[in-house]
Amino acid sequence: MITEIGVKFLINEQFGRQEHQIYNSLRQQIEKKFPLGNNLLVNMTWFGPQFNNPTWPSINQLINQNKSFDRIFWIDIIDPVTLLPDQISDLENKLQVKEKYYVGTAFAGKYSFNTASIVCYEDFPAYSESDLSLTNVEFLYLNYNRKPKPHRIRMVELLHEHNLEKHGIITLGKNDAAYDVSQGKNTTLYLTVDDAIDDTHGGKFPRNTTFGGIPYDLCSLGNINIWQNHFLNIVSETEFLPWDTVFVTEKTLKPIIGLRPFVINGQTTVYQWLRDCGFKTFNHYFNGIELENIKEFEVHDAIINVVKYLVSLDQTEITAMYNDMLPDLKHNRNRFFEFAREQKYKIEHLFE
Repeated sequence: MITEIGVKFLINEQFGRQEHQIYNSLRQQIEKKFPLGNNLLVNMTWFGPQFNNPTWPSINQLINQNKSFDRIFWIDIIDPVTLLPDQISDLENKLQVKEKYYVGTAFAGKYSFNTASIVCYEDFPAYSESDLSLTNVEFLYLNYNRKPKPHRIRMVELLHEHNLEKHGIITLGKNDAAYDVSQGKNTTLYLTVDDAIDDTHGGKFPRNTTFGGIPYDLCSLGNINIWQNHFLNIVSETEFLPWDTVFVTEKTLKPIIGLRPFVINGQTTVYQWLRDCGFKTFNHYFNGIELENIKEFEVHDAIINVVKYLVSLDQTEITAMYNDMLPDLKHNRNRFFEFAREQKYKIEHLFE
């Protein structure tokens, strides 16, 4: 018997089709693998007491009815888990769960997979290598930020404090009182590029300004003229704290698809995760600046030092560095397509 709790993205939205397909596949596999006993499936999209949907009342209703389950499957397909480990453990104890399975993109272990790679593989434009090659070093870096999370605000502030904003392209969304992600770190900065919000940039979905005034551009590299003319991608990842499970989104995959070196404004553990998955990283190019074996409060200063180092080079040196990186950049792009197919296969055979 299967009991299900959870909500999903609309099927015609970005992420929606993949979330529905993955969830349905997992449900069928669980039903086949564990035909006996009571199984509880919790889809963790917008799951928690802070969300205004039926999921949290539903699980508490099961607890109040003194329901028990042989197995619980925490299924995280799209977003980071919003519950603390102690909260998950508390729910498991109250539901008298015997076996626990942690499934999806925000969990580590046997049942982990990466959804973002599948979304990018299926919904990105079919860029050619010639579309992506560095044509001119007009911008030393590109730092796109949409939701103004604290680690993103701090990165943008420091780029301005060190007078480095003129060397790159920066965006940053406005605070949104209805969905506060700034955790009290307010900013008056609002930075965008002049794009039509209904321009897909070749991706499958029109963009919109549902958050902070910045178009939601999941399924492309954005304005291709900007992309072609920038060197370093400063990735503004979703998660920042090192003690959380490594969470890798389309933000990290974009420079891999788009033939660019990158640094991560996020969890430093992402670099090792990438190498473990067969990708190349580029930290050794940046004048010995340490980007990995550092504390979270050192991440921003390290990235600032990388940008300062690049500023000290002339365009010929930047171009030479890019050409030296190019075999690894091409390797990363090819590896991405392999990796996405591997993730899709793994999901479809997760419980074998």
